[in-house]
Amino acid sequence: MNAVMKKTARDAISPAELPEEVLIRRAAEGDIVAFEYLLAAHQRRIYNIGLRMLGNAEDAADMTQEVLLKIYRSLPSFRGDAAFSTWVYRISVNTCRDMLRSAYKRRERIFSDFSSADDDDREIDVADYSALPDAQMLDREDDRYLLELINGLTPKYRIVMVLREISGLGYAEIAESAGISIGTVKSRINRARAVMRKRLLADAESYPQAQRLIDEGGAK
Repeated sequence: MNAVMKKTARDAISPAELPEEVLIRRAAEGDIVAFEYLLAAHQRRIYNIGLRMLGNAEDAADMTQEVLLKIYRSLPSFRGDAAFSTWVYRISVNTCRDMLRSAYKRRERIFSDFSSADDDDREIDVADYSALPDAQMLDREDDRYLLELINGLTPKYRIVMVLREISGLGYAEIAESAGISIGTVKSRINRARAVMRKRLLADAESYPQAQRLIDEGGAK
């Protein structure tokens, strides 16, 4: 009888009212409803990381599904050494890396975009921008243009800018999520912003949104 009463009391509480740590425990035990509530706040962010890193909606959707599956399978091993959100970002970043590596191998290119050899004098290329798959959803041309600049960066610079400018993470959170040092995070962000500002200056005469971003201090 006591066991039945405990089960009834537990089921009477909506998952939306439960603390994150309880949802994590229940999801790790195989509770699908708890898992869905746990990931509800993160799924869109996972997709956005995939969209910015991989460049198209189809790959981002595939990446999101793969990340959700990895999270579900790995939950029993989650020990809370880092915040759950940081753990989710780390899995997302690593999944994007794997997909990019596969894409590079198919094109027979050497994958070096995630190497830690930043501190040289080579230029960071920024591709000619084109509209992102979800560009029509953005309200402001300036926002769209800034996202296109970020999307044009090579992956190791793009990921720190996505986590910083799109996801709003701090340096320590980015370092934890991307598996690099805080110094490397700052270096990559500074170099990426310098290249983006160079592109802004080059586009200023032709694109009013570029000049507006310069005036507002964009990519400074």
